[in-house]
Amino acid sequence: MSLFSDKELGVEQTQKLNQILPEGFKRPIWKMSDFKGSDSLYQRFSSNLKTMVNISTDLEKKIKKLKKEISTVEASNIIIFNTELYDARPLGMVDVGIVEKFGAPTTGDRFAGGAIGYAIESAIDDAYIKSSIQEQAVNRVKFELLKKARAIYPDCNLLFKFQVDFREMGSSGNVFIYMRGTAAKGENQQLDRAIAESVQDIEKLERDLKVKKAEIEELTEIRNKIPRDKNQITELLG
Repeated sequence: MSLFSDKELGVEQTQKLNQILPEGFKRPIWKMSDFKGSDSLYQRFSSNLKTMVNISTDLEKKIKKLKKEISTVEASNIIIFNTELYDARPLGMVDVGIVEKFGAPTTGDRFAGGAIGYAIESAIDDAYIKSSIQEQAVNRVKFELLKKARAIYPDCNLLFKFQVDFREMGSSGNVFIYMRGTAAKGENQQLDRAIAESVQDIEKLERDLKVKKAEIEELTEIRNKIPRDKNQITELLG
């Protein structure tokens, strides 16, 4: 082995380097070989820094995703009533019409036999967890109605006089679904809790991101003080 490749750093150089490095990187003895190749101190430190940058990027993506999903949280927690307005302030009428595929080709008689009625009743009871094609179609349209209500009337947290009309488009299985209701503002603790939880989740991730970015900035400064190779040892460590 070459005499110079394994030469140890001086005491002062070692002390200075260890003062720079975080605990997990410190060593009692440093050699010239520690500053060579793909496994050098600089490269290992850079790899650790890259991992932290990736974590930071993932946090940013999660925050962006949660912020985007707030509108979904809002809409899915609006309480729907098919009754007249009570204990709430009306904001305005909202409606939506969408063509949905109700599965295989059908006839008007089969719809009259109860498929649509069952879908309506199920949708009113539970808007978002259904298995049948008809229920899923009704729920998709209903969700669009709720999103539209929230978009037009940001204070909307209740929907009254909920009504649904269906019109089969020939015998293809396509059905035009028309929904409407009165957007209103009243008491809806369910929505308040859901929004509060979403905001808390976002704020926690934002705090974590802030800490992570501060760590990245600090580690970047440290890396700039680490010799890239043995030729920089004297320049940076004396």
